[in-house]
Amino acid sequence: MKIKIDNSTYIVMLFAFLSGYFEYIYLLLITIFIHELGHYLFGYLAHFKKKSIIIYPFGGITIYNEDLNVSTNKELFVLLGGIIFQLLFYFFIYLLHNELFITDHVFYLFKRINTILISFNFLPILPLDGGRLLNIITDKLLPYRVSNKLCIIISMIFTIYFLFRVRTILSIILVVFLIKSIIIEIKNLDYKYNQFLLERYLKDYNFKHIRFINNKNYFKRDNYHFINNEDEKKYLNRLFN
Repeated sequence: MKIKIDNSTYIVMLFAFLSGYFEYIYLLLITIFIHELGHYLFGYLAHFKKKSIIIYPFGGITIYNEDLNVSTNKELFVLLGGIIFQLLFYFFIYLLHNELFITDHVFYLFKRINTILISFNFLPILPLDGGRLLNIITDKLLPYRVSNKLCIIISMIFTIYFLFRVRTILSIILVVFLIKSIIIEIKNLDYKYNQFLLERYLKDYNFKHIRFINNKNYFKRDNYHFINNEDEKKYLNRLFN
């Protein structure tokens, strides 16, 4: 497991140390790590190809070398690992507090951090867990390309809303990160969809559902397709050759 700490995290830690908020940042980063560890371990159980964990001052990202065509149920399972681990860790801290191993002050900080992280992380903005959850749900209901476009639009709306509520340096760094992530999603939209189709051409997936479509832009996750009554493999073979 590779753990990377983003440069912005060091900057925020320095400001926190100088302003007397180091304890808060210290507990925040521990909670973030526990959350990402949940994603990582659930990814291990789902046989995801792990790559690394990146720690930011406002959250973390667990990166996988996994196919875009991976089962939505598997992806949901790995996604839920973060919040499950975070809640279990909170319960552990709660027990330590009850046994007087942790002071009221530290427990209050930890409780506040958990509430803020959970509330923020489940906003429907990519690449936050809420945005990924939204993407999984829309992938189940809509064609892959349509789902990605819809999630980008929703992410932009909520990021703009969040932009007008910026009050701290941490919030500014967060908004910049979210805007950058959304721009990357927009730029990679066509590339991502072509990769999605190429995976289907190169690999054999065991999809249980069959879907009939008349346009290659309507491919959907967890489904095997017939395009104008032509088998998906034959169609993709012509497309890429």
